[in-house]
Amino acid sequence: MFLTQKQKSKTPKVGIIGEGKMGSGIFNYLLNFDVELVWACSSEADVEKLHRQFIKRIKRAFDAGNIDLLRFDRLINTCISHNLEDLQPCDLIIEAIPEILELKKELFNTLDHIVKQEAIFTSNSSSFNPSQMAPQGSRIEKFAGLHFFYPVPLKNIVEFIVTNNTSTETITVLESFLQLIQRRFLKLDEENSFLLNKIFLAVQNEALIIVNTGQCSFIQMDLLVKKHLFPFGIFDFCDSVGIDIMLTSVQNYTHLYHDKDYYNPIITALQTLANAGKFGIKTGGGFYQYPLGEVLHEEPINAAEIVNRLRQTWHSSAKQLTAVSNIPVDEAKFAIGEYFGLV
Repeated sequence: MFLTQKQKSKTPKVGIIGEGKMGSGIFNYLLNFDVELVWACSSEADVEKLHRQFIKRIKRAFDAGNIDLLRFDRLINTCISHNLEDLQPCDLIIEAIPEILELKKELFNTLDHIVKQEAIFTSNSSSFNPSQMAPQGSRIEKFAGLHFFYPVPLKNIVEFIVTNNTSTETITVLESFLQLIQRRFLKLDEENSFLLNKIFLAVQNEALIIVNTGQCSFIQMDLLVKKHLFPFGIFDFCDSVGIDIMLTSVQNYTHLYHDKDYYNPIITALQTLANAGKFGIKTGGGFYQYPLGEVLHEEPINAAEIVNRLRQTWHSSAKQLTAVSNIPVDEAKFAIGEYFGLV
């Protein structure tokens, strides 16, 4: 259970920071478990609207008999706020703000002076290692990464990233928390962090090389991938996440790679789109223009060759990254299956 010996007399309080896809997804998922939540949103968020929607949701759940009166009374007092001071009594913080390193560092330095000293800080970052964001001092032992995946309720895997300074007690508490919220996890060190995204990156890059050599179009590639590999495309995925977000993540992954030049195709393509203000669905254009018109269903002549090439890239990348990270094969297979929607 997610409790230290000192905490066993009370329900743990968890603070979620950020109202985007991941922040709201984590918040809504954690409502299903025995934790008390504080949701801290940015100044741009309409917290009154978020609170109204939340109250409407739990009243509907109560009326339907899905939650009892005791749980309803506890949930009705959930704090949704702009004020970071409301996070002060939290036992655990999960940050899910945009992927901008300086913003994250500034946030955690501010929180270090607000939240009680025994609290654990974590980041949902998909590209920055915990040690890049952790405040200096005693808090560094209570800092780790908890990388959830979207959509949170459907992806039963979390990358639990520890630093050289993360204490044994912090690791134990976070493992108990992940068990409490019924999430499987991969425990990774920083050298092998974001393993699942790195596997997908290799497939994305190879897919772009194939398109750039004229063997198929973007839409044909996405249709092939959805039909033969996993239930989402390569390029429509980028547009859905956001070209700017994808670019930042890829640059963060690859800048220390020995073979970073291999990833120039995907980096160049993302940079070109970002420079043109094409950030994907949210701006109406990325790899595709939105709304999408009629979708071509004709497969390229060499479809089987393309699929085999992508599958080989996928499997070889997964095998290599799993081996160097010393993850048990069965754990890696489960995590990869969850990530790619194959479980």
